[in-house]
Amino acid sequence: MRIFLTGFMGAGKSYLGQELARLLGFGFIDLDTLIEAEEGKPISAIFAEKGEAKFREIERENLISLAGFSKVVVATGGGAPCYSNNMAWMNGHGVTVYLHAPVAILASRLKNEKEKRPLLSSLTDEALHNFIEGKINERKQFYEQSHLSFEVPENGLEGLEMLANYLRRFLQK
Repeated sequence: MRIFLTGFMGAGKSYLGQELARLLGFGFIDLDTLIEAEEGKPISAIFAEKGEAKFREIERENLISLAGFSKVVVATGGGAPCYSNNMAWMNGHGVTVYLHAPVAILASRLKNEKEKRPLLSSLTDEALHNFIEGKINERKQFYEQSHLSFEVPENGLEGLEMLANYLRRFLQK
């Protein structure tokens, strides 16, 4: 069984995903980290050198390569569910969980990470807030196709044990 975590950048897919994997006794894979290892360069360099369309092709190939894995939690990139019918593929090959976080929390988390995030690098704080709000509105139609939705806590791992217990029951069916 595979569990795919979806949601906007900064929602905590990697952080919460690692902890969820630990609680479930599963492995953990960060799709962006996998892509960086395969390509030998950071996501920002792939975007800069090859463009977003090529990055999305690479992302799709790496996502599909996970079909052979079981008992794994996968942190997807924020845009992964929105391209190449990826959301339908993930729904057909595992359990998807939308990590939903308010714009204010996302903006607070992302304002110090702009240099690592190609889509954010040149934005002011106000522009960042507006960008996040706009992108979430564009992408929520995909995120909301997830099997489950989880409200991301402002700090820490509150509620994650409850999600893990629910997933254990869900996976036993």
